[in-house]
Amino acid sequence: MKSYVYDLPAGPGKRWLKSGPLSNVIGGWRVSGVLTLTGTPLTITGGSALNTPGSTQTANQVKPDVQILHGINIGNPWFDPTAFVTETRNGVFGNTGRNIMNGPGLFNLDASLFKIVKFAERFALEIRGEAFAVTNTPQFSNPGTNAANFNPDPSKNTFGVVTGAGGARGLQLGLKLNF
Repeated sequence: MKSYVYDLPAGPGKRWLKSGPLSNVIGGWRVSGVLTLTGTPLTITGGSALNTPGSTQTANQVKPDVQILHGINIGNPWFDPTAFVTETRNGVFGNTGRNIMNGPGLFNLDASLFKIVKFAERFALEIRGEAFAVTNTPQFSNPGTNAANFNPDPSKNTFGVVTGAGGARGLQLGLKLNF
């Protein structure tokens, strides 16, 4: 996560439009924001014969390399679901470890533009515009990670499939009087 604040270079005491009526209108604005870039690791589970409370049975990887397909929704898996099978032996963990791959990454940019206008010694008006999810990039959830949910029919398979999304752009305007 990265955040920033930038004073626009116009207005009294700045590089451009140092004086005049337009200087007071255009000057004094600030841009700020937060950029979030993340990816969530995935652990492939499967099986119910572990008999160890508090532990999760992992699946077995049966292909040497797991192909990441980057698909979204039923019929388009995120990764090759045929690369894993459930572990059926009692009390045995599968051969996959924890967090062996990442799900869809998250890219989100929130930004604001604001200015504080002082019109008396005690009074100031803050003018603010804010945008959440500026780029309107979809935020996909992680794919299903339980190998027991694999179905050879792609229209019914949920293992390895991303079925959820969120994150819509939001805008808001505001005025705040400080006294």
